[in-house]
Amino acid sequence: MAKILRVIDPFLVMEIGDTFEYNEESGMYVYQRKEEYYENDANSIKEVKSIFSTDFQISTEYAKSLIKDGYLEEASELTDKTTPFVNIFDEIDTLLDTYTTQLNSIDKDLKDIPACVKVERQTVLQNMITLLKHLKSLKK
Repeated sequence: MAKILRVIDPFLVMEIGDTFEYNEESGMYVYQRKEEYYENDANSIKEVKSIFSTDFQISTEYAKSLIKDGYLEEASELTDKTTPFVNIFDEIDTLLDTYTTQLNSIDKDLKDIPACVKVERQTVLQNMITLLKHLKSLKK
């Protein structure tokens, strides 16, 4: 198995993109994370401080099971994959079509939903369409 395993589907406390690294001494895959937060308000004498640290270890057998179940992926597989090129303006066109279709069918799709939800959905879709049209106008 690869030395580094990457999370591709969240499980327990793990998030997509987190990585486990194999530790030779323990024979386990290890994930470590430490986050610190400090805030010192100049107007008061209060100082806020928090530290979060986690150390998560899994056995090789459990790692194999998680790979089989689609939660982890060997890092060597990641380098072999190529991400196809996506033209951003093609993606904008696709999203414009999707949002316009959703906006045009809002009354039919949300017929049993309260009016306030429909208005909110309509506003969001209109704003997204406006934003995408603006981004599309930047094309040279």
